[in-house]
Amino acid sequence: MAHASDFRNARVVSLERGVFMIPVTDPLHEEIGRGGEVKRFEKLSPGVEEWVRRISGDGPVAYIEAEFFGGVGGQSAVVWSEGKRVLGPIHDQHAINQALRVLGVRPDGSHDEFDAVDLGRNRDTDDWVELPK
Repeated sequence: MAHASDFRNARVVSLERGVFMIPVTDPLHEEIGRGGEVKRFEKLSPGVEEWVRRISGDGPVAYIEAEFFGGVGGQSAVVWSEGKRVLGPIHDQHAINQALRVLGVRPDGSHDEFDAVDLGRNRDTDDWVELPK
């Protein structure tokens, strides 16, 4: 993914079903910067949105967040394609599955789209990447 080279702290993570992810870790979020967060998202800043919008020229891109503590929380998602929002923002218990469907992910024997790409493998954003020391 050429777009990962846009920022020093961007790391590409391969998921199942040909899906790739660039986790927005604290160092990447700080590097991208450019403004406060988009309403109801923790790390979707205008700078992140601008970057994702640019990436979506090569194909649909989803920005997803899940925040749970003690079994309480929720999911949020937005999907862009060709520089335009095509889904969301949505904030509900199925937001991530809805976004993955727009990306073309189908459960095909898995419980749902989330499980199909193995997003349950890690619970914390930093666990998806090895951060530089």
